[in-house]
Amino acid sequence: MEGYLNARDFGAKGSCFRTEAVATAGERTVRVREVGDLAVGDEVLCLGYNIHSPAAVLFERKDTSPISPRPWHHGADLAGRVEHRGYGGADGDWVVYYFDICPELPGIFRWTKDFGRTWHDGIPLREGWIELSDGTEVRFGDFEARSFGCTAAVVWSTAEVLRIEEIEGLTVRLSSPATRSGECRLMHSDTSALQAAIDTAIKAGKGLFIPNGRYRITSSLRIESPLSLSIVGESCEGVIIDNSLGNVGVEAPEGSCFIINEGKAFELKNITMLGGSSFSERDQAGNLFCRGGDSVYGFYLKKSNATCVHNTERVYIENCHARGMSAECFYARGDSRKLGYVPEKYCKSLTYMRCTVEDCARNAFNNNDQAECTSILYCKVKDVGGCSWEGASRFVKITGCYFSGGGSIALGNVRRRVEDFEHLGTGQHIITDNYFEGGASYGIALIAIGSTASQVTVSNNVFVNCDSNAIRVIGECGSADSPPENIIITSNSIDLTGEGAAAERYGIRITAGFVTVADNHIYTRGEPDGLTAGIVVSEDATRVNIHDNTLASLGVGVKGITAVGRVGEVLSEVSFYREEGRQADAGKPMLLRRRSDRYRGWRIGWLGSGEESEILDFDPIEKSFTLKEGRQLRSGEEFRIFPPAAYLPPVMHHNIIDRCRLPYDFEGEWFSKVKLDENYVF
Repeated sequence: MEGYLNARDFGAKGSCFRTEAVATAGERTVRVREVGDLAVGDEVLCLGYNIHSPAAVLFERKDTSPISPRPWHHGADLAGRVEHRGYGGADGDWVVYYFDICPELPGIFRWTKDFGRTWHDGIPLREGWIELSDGTEVRFGDFEARSFGCTAAVVWSTAEVLRIEEIEGLTVRLSSPATRSGECRLMHSDTSALQAAIDTAIKAGKGLFIPNGRYRITSSLRIESPLSLSIVGESCEGVIIDNSLGNVGVEAPEGSCFIINEGKAFELKNITMLGGSSFSERDQAGNLFCRGGDSVYGFYLKKSNATCVHNTERVYIENCHARGMSAECFYARGDSRKLGYVPEKYCKSLTYMRCTVEDCARNAFNNNDQAECTSILYCKVKDVGGCSWEGASRFVKITGCYFSGGGSIALGNVRRRVEDFEHLGTGQHIITDNYFEGGASYGIALIAIGSTASQVTVSNNVFVNCDSNAIRVIGECGSADSPPENIIITSNSIDLTGEGAAAERYGIRITAGFVTVADNHIYTRGEPDGLTAGIVVSEDATRVNIHDNTLASLGVGVKGITAVGRVGEVLSEVSFYREEGRQADAGKPMLLRRRSDRYRGWRIGWLGSGEESEILDFDPIEKSFTLKEGRQLRSGEEFRIFPPAAYLPPVMHHNIIDRCRLPYDFEGEWFSKVKLDENYVF
């Protein structure tokens, strides 16, 4: 191709050849079964050759106290606090041992080596070396995190990247000696050759052409500060970047097939990328729900993803396909605009066109910063164990895509209550003209509009045989979240019939304010089964307008629910915090933004006593509630929260409710104010 370098000219072979070999500890020579296309100077990956520990980290339990919480160290270097020895390689070429210590179960610990599928419980926590299995041992030091809960993780690997120095018959001499004797496997690695081609193309101001072949990589390919680089594969089916046996990062971009770091413009076309974890392993890649540490995800320590974009101004990825990724397949992170601040480098445009993500353990697409103008256009997501899209970014468009067997399109999800989001905001999305088939493999709804998202339009989408929740606006939030607002949901066709196991499900659920729901069709085919609801709305959701929808053959047409909270820490007879749970469990009341009514004049109904109180103020920075008059407050006491009489209840008019078992199911007197005479019930 004119204007393009060829990866083959830099030694990239794209060969699938691999061979068995026998190594001897302390020796650099191995005897191979066959030489094949191996040559002197080739970079190779040898499995079963060198036992070592490439990572050892500690995950602490997070302190959810609203007052001066303890600093949270997440994935910090283990630094000898937990030691491990004796792994002999029998359990595989990449093994992660997790050790779980929690104060609720003093004097014991548990461990797993299969990413939480099998836990060995009740092991006495004592001084000295403790035998686990197959000769492996662990020893615990005395460190602070043991007192409040933690999970240690140690990785063992048998793999090493080497160079072939000499070949004589079936004897191959490698660049470093083996640390164990026995059988091993030798195969090509094209990492250095491809990296040299990329670096040269960037310096020369040319593109890079990759011919058909299977290119195994053992660490990420880095595109550093490209002015304008294009990498094009010969064909998307023929060019395979194989990262299934490559480097594994710990909550870092390492593990990506391509890392695009800063620069002006980059495009990637016609390439398939492979990782090491399938959809069937999604439980092992996700949150392991440890007893000790919080947010311990399996993919942190067995990481593969397709691309990672960091602060590159313009990126275009077309006709690229990801399979078997353990982490976010197409991922982006970096800096962003803030009030009075524009970074020198940040992502201004990121487009995915005609890409697919299939048979993967975690998210398909992910931006976890406030990058701008991400477009996911005419893509396909099928069988992914995490979110189909998770985005905290600004100005996102998802159009013309097909989703099946994946998790939520989860937008917002910003775990920060900062002043900046009161100005430019974040989570602005347009989700339109997509198809959703079946239910969600992960998450609470196929479209989940979460923390801090604002100005969101969900329109003209088709949900086929939906056997899970379709659309949810989430006001329930943890202590670091703010509720979403300014949401328009219109002209969607939601078929809740479902073809899988029967489960309770809804078309649209609203537990945050400033939402319009109009011109949607929500229905099941045939007789209603009693498990479905068309529209669910919470009594604390203000400025909600529900009109001109058709709700047919459902268990409930429109369901109203109460908003129940619990008292957490009591500050005085008039002031308290909302109760928080482990890992900042979502809850009520919503923790409102700075620019809001701050619950002034809202009422609290104390469950069990029949008493009521009026809220004088909510402090959006301290997140504390102040009552107008004092009372004896008790931690754990339940209460309902609902707006003052001056607020209108949800507006519902000109909806058609046809053949539903219950046209309406309203909890609490707040919904008695809803005018229903302008709806049509059959």
